[in-house]
Amino acid sequence: MRLGFALFVPFLCTCLCFAQSTNSYNVRLSNTISWDLLQTKNISVSPLFRNSNNSVFLNSFVQISPTNPTELDAMVEQGILLYWENKRVQELYFTPSDESFNQQWYLNKINAPEVWDSTQGDSTYFVGVVDSGVDYHHEDLSGNLAYNYADPINGLDDDNDGYIDNFYGWDFGDLDNDPMVSGSYAHGSVMCGIIAAQTNNTIGTASTAFNCKYLPVKITNIAGLITDTNAGILYAAQMGAKVINCSFGSTEFSQAEADIITYVTDSLDVLIIASAGNNGLNIPIYPASLTNVIGVCAVDEMDQKIPISNYHTSFDISAPGSSIYGPYIENEYSYKSGTSVATGIVSSAAILLRSYFKTESAEEIRIRILNSADYIDDYNPLYLAQLGTGRLNVLNAISEISKNTLEIFPNPSRGIFDLELNLIDYGNYQISIFDVLGKLYYRTEFFVRSKLHTEHLNLQDIKQGYYTIEINGTSYYNSSGIIIVK
Repeated sequence: MRLGFALFVPFLCTCLCFAQSTNSYNVRLSNTISWDLLQTKNISVSPLFRNSNNSVFLNSFVQISPTNPTELDAMVEQGILLYWENKRVQELYFTPSDESFNQQWYLNKINAPEVWDSTQGDSTYFVGVVDSGVDYHHEDLSGNLAYNYADPINGLDDDNDGYIDNFYGWDFGDLDNDPMVSGSYAHGSVMCGIIAAQTNNTIGTASTAFNCKYLPVKITNIAGLITDTNAGILYAAQMGAKVINCSFGSTEFSQAEADIITYVTDSLDVLIIASAGNNGLNIPIYPASLTNVIGVCAVDEMDQKIPISNYHTSFDISAPGSSIYGPYIENEYSYKSGTSVATGIVSSAAILLRSYFKTESAEEIRIRILNSADYIDDYNPLYLAQLGTGRLNVLNAISEISKNTLEIFPNPSRGIFDLELNLIDYGNYQISIFDVLGKLYYRTEFFVRSKLHTEHLNLQDIKQGYYTIEINGTSYYNSSGIIIVK
C-alpha cells in the first residue's frame, strides 16, 4: 500500500515535496544506448547529474519528455531504457516540539562524553547534510562548516569540480552556490547543528562529532520543495563526505536512488544514514529501508519508541529523537523531535567513528554501529525486531574491537558444541562447516529473535580434524575454526 501525501503533513508546517511535472520522467539508459537514439524519436533529453569526468554510469541517467508517455514501457521492452520513474513525493522528517527536557540529554544517553576522552574527532572529516540548507552565520554553526577553500567566491571554478564558487557548499534547489536556508525552512540548519555544532567553544551546544564538520547540500527551492536528492547525495560524496545524512524519505522505492547510493557506497566508500519517517506506522521508507543504508528510528529518554516514529524490520537502529536541543537559525536554539534528529545523532557518531578508525570501510563502521547498540526490545514489546539492533551507544562502538563475534565452546570438541553469536540483525542465518580441504561437511539455517544467540550443534559422527565454521546473514559474516578430537 502506498501512503499519500496527507500522512506526512505532521512532519513540517510546510510540506516539502517534489514539484511534479506531467511530461518529464527520470530514466536510466541501457549501456549501449546514446542520447542520439532518443532525439531521433523527437524526445527531449537532458542530463540528470553534472558529469565533469564523463562517467559512463552517470551519463546513463537522463530526464526525458516524451510526447506520448505510453512509449516508456515500450522503450524498456526494446532495451532502450533500463527503467523509468516518475518524480516521487519526498519529505524532510522533522516534527517540532516545545517540550522542555534537560538540554542535550541524549549526549549522556549515548555516552558521548566518555568517548571524548579517547577522541574529539578530526576536522578533515565531515558529514554531507543533504537537506534544506543552513544558516552558516549562526554562532554555533559558522566554525564547523567544511568550507571549500580551494574555490573562493570570485566567479571562477578554481578547483575545476564543475561548480563555480562552491565555497559554502551547493544549492540544488535554486541552482546556485549559496546553501543558506530560505526563509523559515530551518530543517537543514537544525540538522547541521545536531550533527556538528561547534563543541567546547563556550557558547551554544555540543555535538557528538566534536571537531568533525558538516557540508551543507541544499536540495529545496525557495518554496521549500525538494528538487533533487540524488544529485545532492552524489555531490556530497564527490566532495569527500565520508558520511551523508538523509533526513528525508518516501514510501515509494526508487531504483535510481538505490543505484546512486550503491555507487557512492561501493565506489566512494560513503556511509549513508537516513530517517525512518514520522508516520507512526509499520512501513518501509526509502532510502532508510535500503540494505546498504542505516535506517534510523526514534526513541525517548526511556528508550521507548516515540509515537510518531515509523517502525519496520527493514530499519537498522534507534537513536534519541525526543526533545533534542540544538541550533536553529539567527543565533537561536530550540527543541526538536522526530526521526530526522535521531538520524542526525547517528550521523554525528558515525563521522566521529570514521575519523577515529581511519582504515575501516563504510561497511565496517556500519557493522560497528549496529553491533554495539544497547538492547531495547524489553522496553518496546509491541515493536520487537522492528526498531533495529537497539539504541545507539557510541562508547560501545568505539571501545570494543568488535561485537561481530563468534565464540565456540568447547574448542577442541568431540562434536557436540555451542556457537555463541552476537548478531547484527534479526532474521534468517546460515551455518556452514567446511573441512580442511574446503569441502562442505554440514549446513543448516536458523532464525534469530535476539541479538545475542546460542546455537547448539550435535555432530557426534564428525571425523577428527580441523574445520572452518562460517555464519552468514543479510548484513553479517563471520568465521572461526574448530578442532575435533576423538
